[in-house]
Amino acid sequence: MVIDREIFMMAYGRDVQFHDACPLRTWLDRTTGNVLRVYENDDDAEGEGIPAQDNRKERERVATEPDRYLEIPGLDHGEHHEIFKQFLQSDWTDDTILRQRAEDAYFGSIGAWKKHVGDEAIVFAYYDFRRMEIFCRAEVFLQQNGIDPIWE
Repeated sequence: MVIDREIFMMAYGRDVQFHDACPLRTWLDRTTGNVLRVYENDDDAEGEGIPAQDNRKERERVATEPDRYLEIPGLDHGEHHEIFKQFLQSDWTDDTILRQRAEDAYFGSIGAWKKHVGDEAIVFAYYDFRRMEIFCRAEVFLQQNGIDPIWE
């Protein structure tokens, strides 16, 4: 199945507690490979610029054909911190000073860490690590659900 990698990764890799201001669910259409964003409340969809009627149609379509759609769960905030801790423990650099700087700047907040680490290269190394880790998790998720993706 051909799936747009960037769109799927935005859905799978989002931090549900922070990115989903309004309750919504994302779905992969097993037939077309398209990703659907469906708000639980049509008024919320309207607030995001999606006509309530369109949102309602999508929600009803998913409900009437449940085997056609696979819910894309997104990651919770704890999973993002788990990935960050994996980064700190990884072999992202051989430079012990940079490694120590990265570890010392973390006090439980990734956002604060990015501000206080004091080195753009360290932050970019984290972004690269995070992108690859989330991609690997996404592929495992799809394979566990019987989908062998062909990334577009």
